[in-house]
Amino acid sequence: MAVAVLSGIVSFFFSKDLIRLLLKTAGIKVYYLTLPEVFLTTVEVAMYAGVFFALPVIIYLAWHEFHGATGIKPVYGWLFVFFAIVLFYGGSIFCYFVVLPSGIKFLVGNEGGVIKAMISVQRFAVFCAAMIFAFGITFEVPIILLVLSKMGLVKSKTLTKTRRFAVLFIAVAAAMITPTPDIYNMMLLAVPTYVLYEVGIILMRIVEKKAAEKSATDNR
Repeated sequence: MAVAVLSGIVSFFFSKDLIRLLLKTAGIKVYYLTLPEVFLTTVEVAMYAGVFFALPVIIYLAWHEFHGATGIKPVYGWLFVFFAIVLFYGGSIFCYFVVLPSGIKFLVGNEGGVIKAMISVQRFAVFCAAMIFAFGITFEVPIILLVLSKMGLVKSKTLTKTRRFAVLFIAVAAAMITPTPDIYNMMLLAVPTYVLYEVGIILMRIVEKKAAEKSATDNR
């Protein structure tokens, strides 16, 4: 928490630049509707940025605190932390460069000759931050499945047999998370998530195979 707060304080001095970056990728104009809105928005953006930039430390501390419950050997801890960080930032970057521009373009494109968008800067910033975090967390699917497998809560065979339900769940979740109801933007999240789901199953099979081999060796 202290790291996120410190990161948020530092981010506050660059929060307006962060808002400009979001506006640049969105390609739209925003407005403030109340006098303190710009200031409050910079504070909110700083809070989101604080957590975003402090995430590597947060993941490491979470691993250090709960690694015993995950069933993953400490020697592999750095791999776990590394890939958790890479997947989160990979999902966030994918959202920033691909999903947000196309999604916002679709939404704003619905305005007509007598209907013009006047978007609040605060709602715009919160919308973008929520989308970026949602994609970052969604991309953690392989890590989550691996941890569940190591804890003995789920097996790869079970996920393979229930794959059709996973596809349905992913499609529904993608429809809820993505900013537009069109199939194109929904697939931008659904397809990578399903691919990562399959990657998670493969990792689970590898771990389960090694565990079975070790058990067979110990029983000899």
